[in-house]
Amino acid sequence: WSEYHADEISLKVFVCFIEIPKAVLDVLRPAFEQSRIESFFFRGSRHPGDMADFVTSVLQTNLYITTVGFAGIAFVHEDLEAIYHRAIKSRNAAGQITKILQLQQLSGCFQDGIETETLEMILASVSTAAASKEVTLYLDKNGMSSREAVVIAEFLSSNPTLTALNLSDNRFDNADAAVLANSLSSNTNLRELYLENDEIKKNGRFAFLHAMFDVSSLASCAASNHTCRVWILQEDPSALINNRELISMNKWEKIFAMLALSGGDSFINTSLLEGVPAHLIPMLLNKADFGANEEDDPRVTDLYLELTNIIRSKKHDVWDNLGKTKPINCMYELMRCWVVPLIFA
Repeated sequence: WSEYHADEISLKVFVCFIEIPKAVLDVLRPAFEQSRIESFFFRGSRHPGDMADFVTSVLQTNLYITTVGFAGIAFVHEDLEAIYHRAIKSRNAAGQITKILQLQQLSGCFQDGIETETLEMILASVSTAAASKEVTLYLDKNGMSSREAVVIAEFLSSNPTLTALNLSDNRFDNADAAVLANSLSSNTNLRELYLENDEIKKNGRFAFLHAMFDVSSLASCAASNHTCRVWILQEDPSALINNRELISMNKWEKIFAMLALSGGDSFINTSLLEGVPAHLIPMLLNKADFGANEEDDPRVTDLYLELTNIIRSKKHDVWDNLGKTKPINCMYELMRCWVVPLIFA
């Protein structure tokens, strides 16, 4: 196959729920080492030691491979250590000589959590791969809880170039959610964090909401995380936060939501702007198109009201239904609040 397609196409190989003992792996090894394979994924093998030896050998030989993943294979630390040190780390250390290699998925490979040393090694493999491309890591269904939350939070706080992390179907609770949420304050690269079907309830969800949309002050709002979307519950409106590809739009959407939704009878609460340097005001006017985007979902207003414990009123409904006139309304109200008092001073 590889000879036929020459340089045109690479293979992606998935082997799922097929028993592969050592004798079969020995038959497959030459083909895996010589074929133009871009990525491979194994699920459900009951021979983890033999699988680790096979994978290590293939990765050392086939330099086309850039991504590997596993699910439902009960690896021990020594298995992953062999794959990481003898294949992934050594290859990535070669830099431009070989293609960067990433361990992308370890789903359901550990029943009772991941030992700290093993988890640190897995995360280190991400760090060595992340310099050259967008990186996703699946660690779902591994029985992880508080011990792993601390390690993962420390890793995320270092702001690695990891773009998506799946921690669903583990045992993380509200306290773990708070630890993970705090790590987002110094992370500007993670775009998706999945925590579905964990043990996170209302307080844990609030910890993430505050990390992404801190409504305690305008400065705190501006300093919130504007890059990461967090998925905890299906159809949860909190996933609407940071849902724009342009990060600056996420930031200004929150700032204008605060200005418009916190003002009582006023359309714009300019009291929040007290202390803002005058030279930044033109920027605020300029960003009205970003922050007051006509495509805003009314559920963003609901999230603000939830965070501030405010009951929805007619003013909030007006804001949600301005449509395409929202940016010009914001600009007009900002100018009116500043200019009219000067006229009658």
